[in-house]
Amino acid sequence: QLVDILGVSHPTLMKHFRAHGVLHKFTDLTRTELDALVNHFHEKKPNSSLRYLIGFLRKHGLRIQ
Repeated sequence: QLVDILGVSHPTLMKHFRAHGVLHKFTDLTRTELDALVNHFHEKKPNSSLRYLIGFLRKHGLRIQ
């Protein structure tokens, strides 16, 4: 979304982020917390794939490694 708003490409945006020290941070979650989120997702969407799970986590502002 940000690249569309700014009218630049994704690589250009990342280059400027790195140049200014803006880095992607990963969410600090325990294994138990992540397991609870994944279980919650699978209860709501039992037939969904990993791609949908990642989208669910990102939608909620979570970045995991």
